[in-house]
Amino acid sequence: MAAICEKYYPDVVIHCAGIAHQKIGAVDPAKYMRVNSEATENLAKVASKCNPDIRFIFLSSVSVYGEDKKLSVPASEGNGCYPSSDYAASKLDAEQRLVVLFNEGIIRDLVILRLAPVYDREWSLNLDRRVFAPRKLTYLRFGSGSQRMSALARPNLIGFIIQILQSKDYPKHRVFNVCDTKPYEFNAIIRAFRESGIRPNGPVISVPLLAVWVATRLVGAFLPKKKKWIHSCYNKLATDLIFDNHKMMGTGFRPVHSLETIFQPTDCRSVLRKGTQ
Repeated sequence: MAAICEKYYPDVVIHCAGIAHQKIGAVDPAKYMRVNSEATENLAKVASKCNPDIRFIFLSSVSVYGEDKKLSVPASEGNGCYPSSDYAASKLDAEQRLVVLFNEGIIRDLVILRLAPVYDREWSLNLDRRVFAPRKLTYLRFGSGSQRMSALARPNLIGFIIQILQSKDYPKHRVFNVCDTKPYEFNAIIRAFRESGIRPNGPVISVPLLAVWVATRLVGAFLPKKKKWIHSCYNKLATDLIFDNHKMMGTGFRPVHSLETIFQPTDCRSVLRKGTQ
């Protein structure tokens, strides 16, 4: 990375790399911290050494807020952060390291983007976990299915990054929650998937939330070191996880895409394509 920065003298670094959420126990906490946090700090130091005026854009996650009772909904950028997973803790630690570099004058232009769960038509794992049974054999409706979650269409993320790159009017250090215009009910996710033509159109099985609560408490009792994260899985399924995007919208950016446009039924997309041609 040092050699690349010295050769190309970049004006901007958009740091997307890292270890995403893995299965429980697949990645140890030290590795999360080394890759997601320490490597972020090292990259920022290397880049700023070559160009002190570099704009450093770091893709963080709304998971830094955590999911427990301390989280007020909708969560804004000023909320306290109580990460429940090793992944989320490593992202928050990376943010804190970058802020220290900014305060020391090493980075002069820092943007931290806390992304809601990202999805597109081909990849929607962050949504799948809320509505699918294993192997996508059937849909699962937890409780009433009216729980809401913020999410982020990948093209909306790209659009907001482009706007940041084109603007010079923002403060030199800022943090944004980045998500679609509105949150989505789990029922809406199931409906969009079933009507898309590219996801299974299988049956929907209702699962009582009490059963999920009991299951997560039993597993947590057997895995005490992971209890906090396991309990948070219930919160992700049972409660609203909504993040305030007013600060993002206050820049003038308006997300164009939504769950409905991304998972528009295949036949409708064909008609639209022909119309454009």
